[in-house]
Amino acid sequence: MKKSYLLSLTVGAALLLGGAAAGLQAGVSTEDQQALRTRYVGKVLIFRKCARMASQYDVQENGTLKNDPKPGFWSVDGAVQVKDIDFRKDRVTFRCAKLWSNTKNDGQLHFFPAAAALKGKFRDYSETVEVTFRMGQDAVAAADFTERVKKIFLGEQESALSTAPQPIAAFIQKVPAETDVDATTGQGFKGTLPKPVSKATPPASREAELVGQAGQEKFVVYVDEQGKAAVVGFTQLLQYGLEETTIEAVKGWKFEPATLDGKPVAVRIPMSIDYKLPDRK
Repeated sequence: MKKSYLLSLTVGAALLLGGAAAGLQAGVSTEDQQALRTRYVGKVLIFRKCARMASQYDVQENGTLKNDPKPGFWSVDGAVQVKDIDFRKDRVTFRCAKLWSNTKNDGQLHFFPAAAALKGKFRDYSETVEVTFRMGQDAVAAADFTERVKKIFLGEQESALSTAPQPIAAFIQKVPAETDVDATTGQGFKGTLPKPVSKATPPASREAELVGQAGQEKFVVYVDEQGKAAVVGFTQLLQYGLEETTIEAVKGWKFEPATLDGKPVAVRIPMSIDYKLPDRK
């Protein structure tokens, strides 16, 4: 009787443990787990909307991000390389290395690890990212889970790691967007404001075209005593490479310098660019 009782307990415990183990992996079947690992591990994923210096993304069942993260700089916060995928009953987590990116003269996106550019600096900047997809009670097939991934990322890209270009490394340095002129009233500077001589509007970046990003980007331009211009801060970001596009475009702008008491002076002024997508009719 005692042996029978102990045997029943042992069998019951084994069933419970087996059920718990099965339940732990119930979110995605073993076969679909392998399919998802084959599809994503090693690939580069590009965020549709990146968060500033984020190391964790919590994706709800409806595809939205928990909380309302502040937008990041696309070139440094916008891409990751999947290193592993952790499957649990209530969540699936992509464990990734954070990448930086650049569009080179060949028109293609080139990615490189954030660690390659940091070189021991900016220790508060995370070099890894975890993207957690919350799961419901029902099992999710690989095809359905892929649709969830598409709400957060563009289609997976092949890894194309390259040397870190120095201009991108400067993007995570936060420069206060201070201005000498009030953006609304135009007041604050007592002299004559700089006048643009040449101010070409650049086309939207290739990345912005990929995701259909358009709109107004606002920033602060420093115009020196010779009329040379440079972006020194952003007040409204659009992401997807448009910050880099703006910075490069403004370098080519020319101004008649500001004057104060009849002498040329340097001044910081608020400006904006309206980015429009090309007409594909």
